[in-house]
Amino acid sequence: MRNALIRVFQIMAIIEAVTWTGLLISMVFKYWLTGDQLGVRLFGGLHGFAAIGYVMAVFLVRPEVGWSNRTTAYALFAAVPPLASLWFVGRAVPRALAAPATAAPTNT
Repeated sequence: MRNALIRVFQIMAIIEAVTWTGLLISMVFKYWLTGDQLGVRLFGGLHGFAAIGYVMAVFLVRPEVGWSNRTTAYALFAAVPPLASLWFVGRAVPRALAAPATAAPTNT
């Protein structure tokens, strides 16, 4: 169950980053190139769902890997800057997989 939740968290972080990137590219087209709103409508909605899914995944994986409040706050903040969720996953998931299965929250 633990590894499955970590995998779900990884997948949600990737989806969140991809939709964030799609939304940013769509905004470039809307405001500077073509004025077309289709991409913003599409990726805006997708990114909204992806961001909610990412936040849910953070709270699902937290007790399984023993994240502290601080680490959880970093995970949640990583959803705000574009592609930061990928950076966070790259740092947090290897540590989570290396930690014992009954990891207690740490202060990092």
